[in-house]
Amino acid sequence: MTTPDWIAVDWTALGLTIWGMDAEGAVLTKAKAEAPADTAGFDAALATILRGWDISPDTPIVAAGRFAHAPRAVPNLAMPEHFSTTSPLYFPALSQQEPRHVTLGMEAAIAGFVTQNPKFDGVLCLPGARMTVWAHISAEEVVSFRSVATGLIMTGLAQQSGFDTLLSGDTLDEAIFTDAVSDAMSRPEQVSYRIASLEAETYLGDLPPARARSIALGLLIGAELAATRPYWLGQPIALIGDADLRAPYGLALDAQYAMVNAYDRAGMVHAGLYAAFRKAFG
Repeated sequence: MTTPDWIAVDWTALGLTIWGMDAEGAVLTKAKAEAPADTAGFDAALATILRGWDISPDTPIVAAGRFAHAPRAVPNLAMPEHFSTTSPLYFPALSQQEPRHVTLGMEAAIAGFVTQNPKFDGVLCLPGARMTVWAHISAEEVVSFRSVATGLIMTGLAQQSGFDTLLSGDTLDEAIFTDAVSDAMSRPEQVSYRIASLEAETYLGDLPPARARSIALGLLIGAELAATRPYWLGQPIALIGDADLRAPYGLALDAQYAMVNAYDRAGMVHAGLYAAFRKAFG
């Protein structure tokens, strides 16, 4: 393996990804591990992986993830002007006082996108396994943002007895899904009632898992779009996420005739971490 010039790290609810990078920001090698439970687990998992790599003790490490490290209150620049030269360098989170939110890992992808698109004026939608972040961007600043627990609720439902089989798999019926999105946007107060009725349908009839999952996810994302409508309505939207997480949001937003362009999350994270590396160590 070519010796990396620096190490990039991304810690999400789905796992830990470590890349060996060259000085120009290209990936030389990659490793993955299960998601740590806390920062001590993060340190241990990172150390275990790096012991097998040909790196020196002073190789810079730049990390994004679930640290809530030194949060910066918005409005603020998406890409910080200054970074500490201490390694590991933890990309600082973004925080908001009212309503109370913290980005917990989305900040590097936000900064990476803005670095690559400095003239963008609109909204970023960043679906995650637990939270989806909606961020208003203008003049390279994060003006404000909202975090919505759609992924966390969907995961919690799927872990409940009766719903575990019902919501299994990853098949999505697009027509059923978009109908559920529309229903929830029109009547968000009925989402909980509609989800409860899914369990009744399994006892009283035959409800295929693909249909149930499409309805449940459509209802939750529809309620999210209703709640965040002041953010995205009439705005250009950059949808940033892993393909499987961003796909339902793309369908839902397309059904609302929103102006959406999709971007891969890993690419935006790389861009943000690389910009941080250059500012701190380059």
